[in-house]
Amino acid sequence: MVTQRDELEASVRELEASLHSAPPEMRPLLEQQIRALREAGAMLERVEPQIDQNRAARAPLSPELAAWFQPVPPAVVPTWIPDDTPRAAVTEEWMRPAPGVRVYFDEDSVGCAIPRGPGSVPIREGLGLTFHRSTGRLESQRFYQQGLLCWSVDYHATGGRALVGFYAATERLSYPEHGLITRFSPSGTVVSQQYYDRGVLHGWAKHWEEDGYPIAATLYEGGRAVETVLPDGSRRPG
Repeated sequence: MVTQRDELEASVRELEASLHSAPPEMRPLLEQQIRALREAGAMLERVEPQIDQNRAARAPLSPELAAWFQPVPPAVVPTWIPDDTPRAAVTEEWMRPAPGVRVYFDEDSVGCAIPRGPGSVPIREGLGLTFHRSTGRLESQRFYQQGLLCWSVDYHATGGRALVGFYAATERLSYPEHGLITRFSPSGTVVSQQYYDRGVLHGWAKHWEEDGYPIAATLYEGGRAVETVLPDGSRRPG
């Protein structure tokens, strides 16, 4: 099973792979991030015995709460690129560009966009893929219409899905979540499910530990926390 420590180590390798092509002014920042990840991995290793003890001491969930905290199926986004697709396998035909749309290839990305002429940035239209430099595996696949993000699937450095959901962008470079957004741990366990209405939390937001044990669930109405439910069944306002 892939663990959080595996993900931290993979993230370090990803940053190290970016160092060789990073501009000189960016390298100190990347090196700082690498050190921070390594320190986080060392700290996680030190506290893992205590984490295991805390998990062993948790009260079992009642059948009713276990059912209530059960994650719902994630939103189904209309992907056609398999999750295990490497960068080297992607062709223009795979991207399914619409008429008038060009496919742009880069070292760690492939994207569809509408050309706008010399000196102008193309408008994203259709599928866009990014890849982890250290492995060539998918980092994200996202779909755009007239430059507006419609849906996204993001991936951990270790390869599994990290996030899936839809968006309701009304302007470029804005990413308001819409509907159910699901986040996964590196092992594939659902660790967060939140409902949004055009970028505003609306509905139940549930969170779990990496092994699937619930942390809490909070009900939101228009971005305002109304009620929180804990694993022991207790409820509190906000």
